Amino acid sequence: MKVKARIVGNSTTLTVPAEIKISKGTEFEVEQLNDGAIIFKPKHRNPFEGNWFKTDIKQTDVTTDMEDLDSEWN
Repeated sequence: MKVKARIVGNSTTLTVPAEIKISKGTEFEVEQLNDGAIIFKPKHRNPFEGNWFKTDIKQTDVTTDMEDLDSEWN
């Protein structure tokens, strides 16, 4: 599989073929090796940075289920 570098505005762009399934908006860390190879690594969120836990984590109420279980055991 080949891709060709293109100029888009002031940036050089490499197109990712559709066969390589990447979700829209995925961020990558980019590294260029001494031999010219370019490596794209998916960027992972640091769980200790930011306030992501206030919006990403949803707490569910399991008390109702627990009450049902408690009544069966009494």
